[in-house]
Parts: sequence; C-alpha cells; structure tokens
Amino acid sequence: MDEPKNIRESKLVRELKKFFKGLRHNFKQNIVDKFEDIDFKDLNNTYKENSFFRKALAAFMILVIIGLGYTGYKVNEIRTRAFDIYLGDMHLGSIRTEEEALEIFNHIQEKLSKKYNADMVLDSELVFEPTHAKDDDLVSRDDLREKIESNIGFLVSAYALTIDGEEVGVFKTKEEIDALLERVKEPYISQFTDEDKPVEINILEDVKTIEKLVPMTALSDEDKVLEYIRNGTEEIKTHTVEVGESFWTIAKMYDTSVDELVLANQDKDPQKLKPGDEVKLLLPKSLITVETIHKVEYTEAINYETKVELSDSMYKNQQRVKIEGIKGERKVVANEVRHNGIVVEKEVLEENVLKDPVDQVIVKGTKEVPRHAATGAFMMPTRGRISSRYGMRWGRMHKGLDIAASYGTPIKAADGGTVTFAGYKGSYGYMVEIDHGNGYKTRYAHCSKLLVKKGQKVAKGQHIANVGNTGRSTGAHLHFEVLKNGVHQNPSNYVR
Repeated sequence: MDEPKNIRESKLVRELKKFFKGLRHNFKQNIVDKFEDIDFKDLNNTYKENSFFRKALAAFMILVIIGLGYTGYKVNEIRTRAFDIYLGDMHLGSIRTEEEALEIFNHIQEKLSKKYNADMVLDSELVFEPTHAKDDDLVSRDDLREKIESNIGFLVSAYALTIDGEEVGVFKTKEEIDALLERVKEPYISQFTDEDKPVEINILEDVKTIEKLVPMTALSDEDKVLEYIRNGTEEIKTHTVEVGESFWTIAKMYDTSVDELVLANQDKDPQKLKPGDEVKLLLPKSLITVETIHKVEYTEAINYETKVELSDSMYKNQQRVKIEGIKGERKVVANEVRHNGIVVEKEVLEENVLKDPVDQVIVKGTKEVPRHAATGAFMMPTRGRISSRYGMRWGRMHKGLDIAASYGTPIKAADGGTVTFAGYKGSYGYMVEIDHGNGYKTRYAHCSKLLVKKGQKVAKGQHIANVGNTGRSTGAHLHFEVLKNGVHQNPSNYVR
C-alpha cells in the first residue's frame, strides 16, 4: 500500500535540503571564494586566457549532475523503504510502515475480546525486518488481516481455582469463582432461618485464585466443577448397628444404596446383622470443608448417679431398686461447630441447672447363692441335633425347640429352680416343669424317664430326666420350652 503523499514529500524535501546545503558550502569554499580575487574589469579580456575559470565551471557542472543523480537515487530509496512482516517463522508479506501492521494486529485482538467478552492475548508477536519494495509488491491490508487471523492463536486472561495446591477449574473472572464458592457453602447455610444463621463461616482448605493465560477451550463448566468438589474423593466410614437396623435402614440413613453397602461389606451376611456389628460406608468426601459455627441454646438431661447398699437378707445374685433415679435438667448456651453440616464440636459458653438429678439407690444381696438358685442364664438341656425350631409348623404354632437325640440321653436343668410338675401330661408325654423364681419357667417333654419330683429344688445342670418318645412324638427327642411371665418365648434366644 502507498505511503501517504505528504509524508513522502516531507522526507524528500528534508533529504534535498541537506544535500544542497552541503553542495553550497563546498562550492562557496572551493570556487566562489576564488572569484573574489578576479578583476571583473578585465574579465572580458582574460576569459579565454583564464584556465582556472573554465575548470571551475566544469567542476560545478559535474557536481550539479552528480547531485541530481544522487537526489534521484535518494528519492527512490526513500519511496521504496518497507518492512518484511513475520508471524513466528511465517512470512506474511511486506508493508510500508510498522504502524499499519500493528494497527491491524491490535484490531484483531480487540475484536476477539469483544466476541468472547474476555481479555484476549494473541499467542504470537509480529516481527519486522527492514527491506525495500515497490508499491505493487506490498501486501494489502485485507490480505494481511486475513493471514494474521488464519494463522494466529489466542489466549484468554483467566483465573484458576486451586484447593490445597490442586487446580480444579479455570474461569474468566474472579466473580465466577466467588459465585462457585458461595454455591458450595449454600447447602450448609440455607437450612437455617435468618435468626439461626451461623455466626461464622469458614473454608478449612487452602483455597486460592491464580491469574493465568489459557486457551479458550480450557475454561471450565461451573456445574461440573461444583459436582467434582462435592464428590471429589471417597472416604470409608463405619456405622455401628443398633437394634432393629438393617442394610435397608442404614442405606436410607446415609443416602446410599443397599447394593453399595453389600459391596463395601462382602464379609457380612445382610440377613444376619446383629446389634454392635460395624458396617462400612463408602461415602463421597467433598474437596472443600465448610465450617459453620452456630450459637445454640438447648436443654439437656443431667444423668443421675447410682449408689449401692448391701443387704445380708438377699442373695448375691439378687438386687432391688430402693430409690428410682431421676435425671436432672440444665439449659446450655454453646457454640456448635459443624463441618459440612455434621456437628464435630461444641464449646459450652454458659449453662444453668434447671432441676437437680435424684440419685438412684440399689440394694444388692450378700448371702451366698444356693446351688438350686437361678443364675439368670440358660444352658442347652441336652446334646443333639435341632430338628424343629420355634414358630409355625404344619399350620400350628410350635412353641418349643425340638432336639433330636438317642433314646435315654440325659436331660439337664437349664437353670436352678423348683420343680412345679413332674409326670405324664397329654401330648407332652412325660414332662418336667421348673420355676426358676425370676419370672422364667422351662419345660422338658417326651421324656422316657423322670428323675425328679414336684417341689424338689434342682441346680443348674442337674440330671432331671432322659430323652424319650412319649406323648405325641415322631421319634426320640426333647421338646424344650421357655416361658417368661407365662408367655412362650423362642428358646433359641436363650440357648445356643
């Protein structure tokens, strides 16, 4: 593209003035001064004879010709001055001035910034090398713009979110990161009313915002980063099984599935969970721990103490409550610290007792326990195979535990007590019933031989009868029953 005319003319004028100034100076010093010594009265007479004048005139003409030639060269040199433009190693063409290319370059950068609504930085710089070129050899502005746009990449000025040194996302602005962190906190704040809002909210991890240049494609999706923060890692916790709990109730409690619990506890049978068992939980652990501190007021119970009095009128295995304990009550003001909604600490600020507790008094016996006294724990009454358990059988309730054994196998008292029946009783056949004096009774049926009588006191483990097949029976076995306050119980809950 041609250089503006007024710029080219001003440069040319400066060069010519400089040249003629030097020419005038040399001419004045070397020639004109010589003319001051000439007698111009005799100039007409001496012209032909004055060789110096002829030589000076010739020299002057030569200088004028050289000056005009140099002037033409200089004019052409100035007119063809240009720059080769490179983008990296790529030659984009030649242009008259650097300013033209830089203007196009900056315009492209501004256009990209407006398009993506972000501060853009082009990933390469223009390099200029001086050269000479005719107007026809110069690249046009449109062609130069097209070449730059098709060959240059660009970076966006962005901000990276790091958690404990790990980069988890890159965003265009700091405001986007602030909004994301507010979304992380929100579930642990929204559950409270305006009156019950936390007095302090902290993030425990080292969270930083770092400015950097990245490709546009490296910018993160806020929802995906939020999901990653909330479910970034997994942590194994355990739950202690309480009475009545199952994998189903535990899964519901921790918002997980029964299948996940089974997978995490392959060493356990889901159908045989017992109170006290520990169940492993595979739970997601957030990359960010939101700590909330709440000032709370609540009323809590004060446990009573238990005092023991001794009595020589009672057996050692006996005790009774003389005074029932009553829990007290106090009002507590505390700072409650929660991590991601779970209470981890309470700092008591103030407490006032509303009601004092009443101590419980228990009387325990000191007398030696006789052999026939109940111990409170049952033993298996005979050796054999469990042939039928407690529960529905053949459409009827089977109220005991059948233990198949050889005819005549000894039957022993499950615990100490007093025999309240020993004889033949209908479908039971020969049967022994023992009252253990603590609300429990046991029955031993289908015996072949009885070794005790009604009213006799027996000790735990004492031989009281032999296995038989009397009454309604389909083979030699012991039918064993447990009753508590007159109600049949499942014997399997008492003996193993």
